[in-house]
Amino acid sequence: MRLESWTSLPRSQVQDYRHYYWTDEDPFRNAGSTLLARGNGQSYGDVCLPCQQAVVCTPLDRILAFDRTSGRVRVESGIKLSELLAVTVPAGWTLPVIPGSGAVTVGGAIANDVHGKNHHWAGTFGCWIERIELVRSDGRYLCTPEEHPELFRATIGGLGLTGIITWAELQLVRCSSAWLTVERFPFATLDEFFCLSEQVEEHGNYVVGWCDVSTPGKYRGIVSVARFCDDGDFSTPPRHVPLSLPPMPVSVFTRTTVQLTSALYYSTMRRRVRQRMHYTDVFFPLGRLPWNRLFGRRGFFQLHAVVPRALEREATHAICSRLWRAKVPLPLCVLKRFGARPSPGLLSFPIEGTSIAVDLPNHSRSVQALDEIITMVASVGGRIYPAKDAHMASHHFQQMFPQWHQVERLRDPRCCSQFWRRVTSS
Repeated sequence: MRLESWTSLPRSQVQDYRHYYWTDEDPFRNAGSTLLARGNGQSYGDVCLPCQQAVVCTPLDRILAFDRTSGRVRVESGIKLSELLAVTVPAGWTLPVIPGSGAVTVGGAIANDVHGKNHHWAGTFGCWIERIELVRSDGRYLCTPEEHPELFRATIGGLGLTGIITWAELQLVRCSSAWLTVERFPFATLDEFFCLSEQVEEHGNYVVGWCDVSTPGKYRGIVSVARFCDDGDFSTPPRHVPLSLPPMPVSVFTRTTVQLTSALYYSTMRRRVRQRMHYTDVFFPLGRLPWNRLFGRRGFFQLHAVVPRALEREATHAICSRLWRAKVPLPLCVLKRFGARPSPGLLSFPIEGTSIAVDLPNHSRSVQALDEIITMVASVGGRIYPAKDAHMASHHFQQMFPQWHQVERLRDPRCCSQFWRRVTSS
């Protein structure tokens, strides 16, 4: 059967694809030459695609233990973040790090060491992991910062290469409501974005910027700042049925439609200065929209880069300018500033600086722009996010992530992905 990433761009033919229940036999026993654990298939690139024969989709989705006093929770790796939050938030606890999709599994969040809108104080998902059970081809391992510490660090952000995560224990943080207050601040230039972000990070728990890169020059946008309310309201909003669409034959995005919708969005959002919103709408704004289907059957790339603090202003402006010169529709550009808190993971993506994430249609001009931007990001000491990448060359990856040798040494010899084969080849 055929597997593909969430962007519909990297694809893989596999001979053995099965749901593996942990009461069955050892998954490595009959898996062929290589095996790769796959969560919910939310990765944008080829980290979720196996090299050769077998991919195991593990339906381990139970909450094993939840201490409502301390906020410590132990869960199986296949549970989705949205499912976990639906249990913990009404009890007054939330995940300390929440990415942009609730469909991500806990195992996937660990393997890709995801980040959220609050990296300036919370760091990455891996900063809050306390224990992991890992099944490898040579046995089971309980990994903590003290027990098998090298394997623990290699598994966080390790892209599923160290084995199959069965369960993990993590620490939650308090929340006093299911609702957040969201304030919005418009900016007219990228310089204004950086000044605004520095100011609001002092009191805002969750900070993210939307940038309009559909027109050249100043790159205006909106900075959104959110905090949990302190009202004890754990009610849920009326349920909205997610929009379901078949794959569009061609992309719905053109440069003209993107310019018009971006202008409308900027005009609308700058007037909505303050709103009260449910956490599902704040953290998962595209959760009800089949975003990946809108790019058509050709799929799309996502450029997700981070540039270091010392060069963030010049580098971010250079990236936006190069994207504009590509002359392709750019419907979404997200800016976030990363703090100094380090991750325990060897291949963790964030560094202190600014990240920019942009969706680009699958087009030759997009590929050319990606080549140039990735080269520039590497030259200034930045990084490309492995979980979102489908294009980075091996020499750039090895330059950005010099600790890849340690992960290769600790990689289970039976686990491999198309991404790893691509970026570790000479």
